[in-house]
Amino acid sequence: MPARLEELLDNARAASGPQIVAKIGIGQGGVDPLGLRQINFGLMDRVFPDLNNVARHVRPYIVMAWAWRQVRRILEGGKKAGALDEEMRDFVDRIEAIYAWSQFLIDPRADLPGAVAMRKLFEVSRYTFGGQEWERRRDTRRYSTGLISPLNYGPSLQTMGWLERAEEGAGVFITPPDLDPVLDAFEARLAGELDHPAFSRLGSVTVKSADVARWGRLWSIKKPSALERKALFERLGGALAPVTRRRGIALIQAGYNDLHEEDWDIDGVRARMADRPDAWGNPASCPAAATEWRAVQVRQVFRLTLEALLYWFVEQLGDGPMHTGSVAGAFLNELGRKKLPTTADAWILTAVPSNPVHLLNILQAALKSRQGLATAIVAGLRHSLAEAPDEAHEFETFDRLPSARARAEASAWRTLSPHEIMVRILETWVMAQHTYWCVTRGLNDARGRGKTILRLRIVMDEGGWTQTPGTTLGSPPEATPDRLETAFSLLEECRQL
Repeated sequence: MPARLEELLDNARAASGPQIVAKIGIGQGGVDPLGLRQINFGLMDRVFPDLNNVARHVRPYIVMAWAWRQVRRILEGGKKAGALDEEMRDFVDRIEAIYAWSQFLIDPRADLPGAVAMRKLFEVSRYTFGGQEWERRRDTRRYSTGLISPLNYGPSLQTMGWLERAEEGAGVFITPPDLDPVLDAFEARLAGELDHPAFSRLGSVTVKSADVARWGRLWSIKKPSALERKALFERLGGALAPVTRRRGIALIQAGYNDLHEEDWDIDGVRARMADRPDAWGNPASCPAAATEWRAVQVRQVFRLTLEALLYWFVEQLGDGPMHTGSVAGAFLNELGRKKLPTTADAWILTAVPSNPVHLLNILQAALKSRQGLATAIVAGLRHSLAEAPDEAHEFETFDRLPSARARAEASAWRTLSPHEIMVRILETWVMAQHTYWCVTRGLNDARGRGKTILRLRIVMDEGGWTQTPGTTLGSPPEATPDRLETAFSLLEECRQL
């Protein structure tokens, strides 16, 4: 008998009478209501592997690498014999928290994760890195808001070669010897402060806010040294970087250089990187990696188009239930009085090539203004299907609706009318996907004793599709951040643009 069922039966046998149960936590489907997001990440890994949307500064990499080297030196110096793995990790977590604290004291808007979690420290004159309060804060930062967190700098600290796993314990790292010159130069900045217990002792330590503010200026996030910049670029897009990322970084530099504009912006570079060679100022300078980057942006268009259609669908049901045919009719009516082609083939399966970034901007503007959304959705569908590959990549599983699958299905519907194909799209690409992912994720949460059940935003009722009770429209969907801003920030700090 499954353990969860046995638990329920035990609780029932032990109950002496009826009782009020806790309210079930039900969400509205999260940021990925159609289950399309993972393919975006798979495609991004073909251009910018091992980057995320948070780790965008040089100095945090240096601080974390130095902290792991420093705890080793404390042990080797005999100041603490036989330290446990947890004691070593505690020291590094302390350095990481002090660093974040110091930068937020200088600038509360510093571009580091965890500002809200650190807010309490802004108001105290001293803080003890020891005891239950620190342990709770430390453990929270370690897995969510800290630099070492898997959500922030943690993964790239390892994949970019700043840290290597040690043999003696879980979660313990060593710093590669080739970084010693860089870390020595960094340590020289703190030369007059290294005797402070915060930097020289394991275990509980009390630190004054005034000291932290002084340290903040010594290791400011805004002032990486030339050695630090060189070490970062070697690992980001230089000789120590994997070939795939080197090509992606070279694409950014080529796109930036091809624009020849003083008043450039990152979206302009993003668009130029996604252009076909004949649209570049110098077609010969367009790297092969541009094809992979364009595929990322095309998939972005497809994902945002279908999520925009779900968003429109939820809003459309605000006045009551509707059958799919009526919903499709309302969508076509919103396109205006312009006469549509008689077949899906002529309507959405033919498209003039355009830049997918421009399509993304049109979709996002329509979602924000709520003007011309149906027209933007049709443009997104046409573009996505026109540029869909013939075959899916190995990471594009069937249930994630790869665009190759969508194109094959749309081709099978090519003789249908616009109304008929909209019915198919609404039922197959929107509602079937939405239902599958909410139910699948909900069951997985239940099996893993999760705290959140993802709820359908739309369900079938006697009168047709209807909003699930309590559903709110919420914020419009957005494109998945594509790591370009992270790469751009690092390149600018390394002075490689």
